[in-house]
Amino acid sequence: MITEEKLKTTGLSLPDLEDLYRTNRSGAHFISHFSVQNLLYLSGTTPIRDGKPYRTGVVGRDLTIEQGYEAARYAAVTSLAAIKYALGDLDRVEQAVQLIGFVNSAPGFSEQPKVINGATDLLVELYGDRGKPTRAAIGCQGLASNHSVEIVLTVVFSGAEVHAPLARDRYVK
Repeated sequence: MITEEKLKTTGLSLPDLEDLYRTNRSGAHFISHFSVQNLLYLSGTTPIRDGKPYRTGVVGRDLTIEQGYEAARYAAVTSLAAIKYALGDLDRVEQAVQLIGFVNSAPGFSEQPKVINGATDLLVELYGDRGKPTRAAIGCQGLASNHSVEIVLTVVFSGAEVHAPLARDRYVK
């Protein structure tokens, strides 16, 4: 519960993953997470605020670097919601292993690392050095539902219990 208390001090709060999975605007078919021994692989997460896509658009055209940075923070919060669902407690995270960030970028935009810092910085705020992952920041043209950012996170965790993943395609309309 220490990590969740730290998160509250940032003004951010965890969304309920099951509530998010009840809608599937993209129609994508995937599961929320998959564990192999003590590695937890998360599906890509996007910025969600108050149950809705947040800071949508193209960074470098519709959004500034600062707005993209904020979007990446919210994408990390969505990843944290998946971790909470899978492990039951954010404090079970021992190390952020890898973060791959995709930035919906305008042609010629090359500041993707500064945008994805929003996710990395939040993980470091919460976990200290344990929150600093290996990382890639990739520019792309177009993400589902016009999201500005999507991140894919893998963490090492303690303990053995992992809840079964949620299947996103279960909610396709």
